[in-house]
Amino acid sequence: RLQSLTEDVIPKPLIHVHTKPLLDHVIDHAIKYSYDNIIICTGHLGHKIQEHIDKNHYPAVITISQEENSLGTAGALRLIKDLLEDEFIILYGDIYTTINLKKMLQSHKRKKADVTIAVHTSEHPQDSTVAKLNKQGKIVEMIEKPGDDWEQYGNLTQTSLYIVKKDILNFIPEGQSLDLAKDVFPAMLKKNKNIFGYQTEEYAKDMGTPERYNKVVKLLQT
Repeated sequence: RLQSLTEDVIPKPLIHVHTKPLLDHVIDHAIKYSYDNIIICTGHLGHKIQEHIDKNHYPAVITISQEENSLGTAGALRLIKDLLEDEFIILYGDIYTTINLKKMLQSHKRKKADVTIAVHTSEHPQDSTVAKLNKQGKIVEMIEKPGDDWEQYGNLTQTSLYIVKKDILNFIPEGQSLDLAKDVFPAMLKKNKNIFGYQTEEYAKDMGTPERYNKVVKLLQT
């Protein structure tokens, strides 16, 4: 959907947003909240990301994990299972966010969650993953791209920003291409795992379309 901008010669995270690539915004955001051990999972055109990291200097340890075959957002975690700590945060390389990671982690620990998912009201719930929360903030259902039926579920959607325990790997079989929101989290809900929504209206915008990309650019120019 962003081929008009990438022309399939650079990966989406390396698209320039204001003064630097989106990936650098993501890395800087992690470092701001004292995350200094960063693993970047790459796929198509991953060598471009490797080249970018190699030629820049970051105040953090950055490791690149390159997948040979597409494994989805969940399968990629299997490749780095030996590098993961007991609890870690997942940020997507094509999403710009200002969410306070410290406060989100505090909520995660306070609720003793297996997974904490940042959720917010969305302008386009019809093509997003809608989350239904109970009164305690626990997610009871996730609906993938509800289309015109979104009104019966609401417009609270996940932002693709997660804090998870390493036990999540028990729900990710070796070598399978799986998506966290579509496959893994619903499977965990069926097993009554504690998945909480961290509700915030802090900024989180995916760059899935040229229109959404332009919104982020305009925000950073103001």
